[in-house]
Amino acid sequence: MARRRSRRRSRTHHPLDRVAIAVMVGLALALGLLVLSGDHATARVRDFTWQDRQVGAEDRAFLITFSRPMDVASVEKNLILEPPLPGKVSWAGRRMAYTLTEPLPYGESFKVSLEGARDRYAALTAGTSRFEPFVSQFETRRRAFLYIGTEGDEANRLVLADLVRQERTILTPKSLSVLAFKPYPLGDRVLFSATDTSQDGSLLNQQIYTVTTGITPRPPVDFIGDRPPLWRRLLPQPRASASGELELVLNNQNYQNLKFDLSADGQTIVVQRVNQQNPADFGPWLIRAGSAPQPIETEPGGDFLIAPDSQSLLLLQGQGTAIIDLNDGTHSGPRQPLDFLPNYGRVLDMATDGSAAAMVNFNQDDPEKRFTESLFLVTNQGREAELLQVSGSILDAQFDPTGQVLYVLASELVDAETLADENTLQSADAYIEQPLLLAITLSDGAVNPLLRLPQQQRSHLSVAPDGRSLLLDLAGQSVALDAAEAAKIWHLPIVYQPVVADPETAEITDLEDLQASEASDPEASVSPLADVPTVVVPEAFPFSGIQATWLP
Repeated sequence: MARRRSRRRSRTHHPLDRVAIAVMVGLALALGLLVLSGDHATARVRDFTWQDRQVGAEDRAFLITFSRPMDVASVEKNLILEPPLPGKVSWAGRRMAYTLTEPLPYGESFKVSLEGARDRYAALTAGTSRFEPFVSQFETRRRAFLYIGTEGDEANRLVLADLVRQERTILTPKSLSVLAFKPYPLGDRVLFSATDTSQDGSLLNQQIYTVTTGITPRPPVDFIGDRPPLWRRLLPQPRASASGELELVLNNQNYQNLKFDLSADGQTIVVQRVNQQNPADFGPWLIRAGSAPQPIETEPGGDFLIAPDSQSLLLLQGQGTAIIDLNDGTHSGPRQPLDFLPNYGRVLDMATDGSAAAMVNFNQDDPEKRFTESLFLVTNQGREAELLQVSGSILDAQFDPTGQVLYVLASELVDAETLADENTLQSADAYIEQPLLLAITLSDGAVNPLLRLPQQQRSHLSVAPDGRSLLLDLAGQSVALDAAEAAKIWHLPIVYQPVVADPETAEITDLEDLQASEASDPEASVSPLADVPTVVVPEAFPFSGIQATWLP
């Protein structure tokens, strides 16, 4: 009996034995993983932040992380990007950052390859080094834009035009008449205002919606922020949304919705609203995801623009522009402006980094400049520089992606006899406004005339996110023209060429004349940081619309 008990005891393991067995199993698994993961003496690329991703204008740099400390010279010598992308290299340990010096061209695919690189230890000892060849790819976003159609089935509806696939997609139903829109940062949705034509008395009762474009974004991982945990990265990707899926953001109950703006990060919406029962109750409202709309307690104002930091609002108040903190909602009462810029009655655009703004001074306080308008560049360092003064109007202005060029739509008063045909009667002292497209190089303030535009009642300008072309729609050129002719959308390719003439004496080309001419040399494009933008061979699209705007 005693022997049987001792044998049974010997079969039961001591707690320390269990721990030892567990440790041995864990070590065996770890050793197996190390064997399966390959030769650790071979240097390799562990991570590439743009691998199989779709990048945009806001993506300025990618990171490559190596498994071992690398010889910097050998990596920089053997790194190949096809097609080439100008940039500069910086290092932090095993990480190499490649920062682009020019905007990414849209609608293209790129290949990244690296062979023959050496690790740092092999370079120091002059020994052999093994490096696993690396090949990857990424692509830029589509060359596509949005517009509000003016004819046929597209009339008053939001339309997506894809220049790569050569197709157009109507996004909104016939029952909604679209008035204005703003694309979201990744191009997968559009914020727009519209009236429901199926309801009586709806012309002034616009509501705010979002609609999907059918584009599935694949943005790169933000290497500055916290990376998502492994389990989340292993989850299946959400299904792609079909185009045309609507969602109501803000109704018109009790309040009439007017102008709106969308922040650069897509998280904040500001809407100008007026109480339908009390017109004295009007002002901007703040909308954020997951929160009910709230009025921004501030002095009454007019036109506004959300700053690129998505944290502040530039609001026209009185005889100037106030800067309002959108996060200052901790106390009751009106929000006090962070700053006030007197004499500026309109903010046209801001540089993407928030370093400068294009603002209009109507020159009401200067008798010598009365009946003129001035375009100013106002920087975040407090510098104010007059860029342009016109006898007509400054209609629009937009920065290019580099922040080095400002494209301007403006008009000058000219003698009507110089533009009228022989069958048109004009008074002896008649003047009309001649619209012009200008490019101002901000490094030296030179005003470069690009095109003389035809007469129209309304025009709209949009600069491509890669800075390589412009969209220009001209609406209401003549009451005698049909809707298609009176709402033509032009595509204006841009190249950068050396200055060959004094911008002040250079001849301005008519839009139609340039369309019929031959391009001087489209391949002559060089760095936009050193030369002057020039329009080559404008193209009128075979469809018509207004508010043509590039997707980000």
